[in-house]
Amino acid sequence: MNLGEVSEGISILRGYFDEPDGHHIGAEHDQIFIFRTDRPVSEGDVARLRDLGWFQPDIEEDAPYDPEEPWCAFV
Repeated sequence: MNLGEVSEGISILRGYFDEPDGHHIGAEHDQIFIFRTDRPVSEGDVARLRDLGWFQPDIEEDAPYDPEEPWCAFV
């Protein structure tokens, strides 16, 4: 994943938080985590996030989006 894909994914997810500048991000080794959003992510944005390489770590790759789960990206 490159900087543009990380940045675009974060920009998409920011729009789904009530307080987009709050503390909704974490990191562990080579992964960035964006915690569960306040509102469900649209189908189009879910598709774009997946195209960028973002995923939901506790959800099977082919499973539908789960609005209760966080997003993650390997960096």
